[in-house]
Amino acid sequence: MASLRNDEWRDYDDVDENSFTEISPLLVSQKREQLSSPSIIESLDYDRCPNEPYMAFISTKTKSLVRWLNLKDWIMFGVIGITTGVVAFAIDMGVKYLSEAKFHTTFSFVSEYSDTIMVPMMIYVAFSLLYCLIAAAAVAVTPEAAGSGIPEIKCYLNGIRLPKVVRIKTLACKAFGVLFSVAGGLPCGKEGPMIHSGAALGAGIPEGLSRLLKKMGYTDSFFGVHDDRVKRDFISAGAAAGVSAAFGAPLGGVLFSLEEGSSFWNQALTWKTLFCSMCSAFVLQILKSTVVTNSAKIGSKYSGLINFGEFKCLDGSNECMLWGPYDLVVFVIMGGIGGLLGALFNQLNYYLTKYRFKHVNTKGKGVRVLEVALVGITISALSYTLINMAGQCMHWDVSR
Repeated sequence: MASLRNDEWRDYDDVDENSFTEISPLLVSQKREQLSSPSIIESLDYDRCPNEPYMAFISTKTKSLVRWLNLKDWIMFGVIGITTGVVAFAIDMGVKYLSEAKFHTTFSFVSEYSDTIMVPMMIYVAFSLLYCLIAAAAVAVTPEAAGSGIPEIKCYLNGIRLPKVVRIKTLACKAFGVLFSVAGGLPCGKEGPMIHSGAALGAGIPEGLSRLLKKMGYTDSFFGVHDDRVKRDFISAGAAAGVSAAFGAPLGGVLFSLEEGSSFWNQALTWKTLFCSMCSAFVLQILKSTVVTNSAKIGSKYSGLINFGEFKCLDGSNECMLWGPYDLVVFVIMGGIGGLLGALFNQLNYYLTKYRFKHVNTKGKGVRVLEVALVGITISALSYTLINMAGQCMHWDVSR
């Protein structure tokens, strides 16, 4: 394996501004002296080496053996997709229950202290702060779980082995961190972390099953996890399954892994990755349907598999005009304004990211945890204050 020495690393103080946001937070946050070890970063061997043992193995291949090897791959891709869907479901339900605990407790204090907003706001901020600190502690334990994880997965799929990026410990801290970050009100989502989580499952599940089967008497690597090419394919499918679970789009997951993530692809991997993504989306949505309605039947009031939402008039009838041709002009104007605001947000985020890379990520863990606490307090306090400034809420009968 070729290793990158410390003197081969880029000087991040001289990074071009146009490429600044492409740098992984993991690489920036690590200390220089930690990167001086030649075993920290290694290149992956995606090329077939035509050695004698490999050629001997090829010569012994039969049609039945090839079918068995392909069947093992399909089984493993399905298991990765199913597990990714289960992890996404656990994150969704965790966010739901943590948010309900925060809001229900806050509402109880609102009813008890109706003459002031300070006490309920302090409870709301305290819950948000607690959740944010738990998420920060998870990242402090495993720095590889910081950020979305997409840059790290792209590195791996393109031949760079970053340390501990696809470990099960990283997966646990990633899921734990995004769960409490979203419940704490931080401006983040589970889309990027789900890609990292799916990739970690793609790397960890085959290796774990191979070790288990080896203890049961199998002497070979059952799923070929010691082959970088095979492991790369599993990680590609896991990343696609993460996209599918996050957006409910199996084809989108395949296209993401094909166009954005991987530089190595083949036709057979396309179908296996699509199968993995479909398993992920199906399992997630069928679990949602079962939990919300206590029934997995398609066509129920809330179905995770087929759900286009309900469009009703305020009086519950279907006789009113929800929108007309003239409203399309307003919709176009709203879309243009939204695009301009999005461009402004991206530019502000670009400058904020530059500042954080230079002045925050280079500090110790305590400073970064303090940053999370301050952001959580600020956002929760502002959101609670703005809700009270917006006026009285209208009662809406959710049963209609």
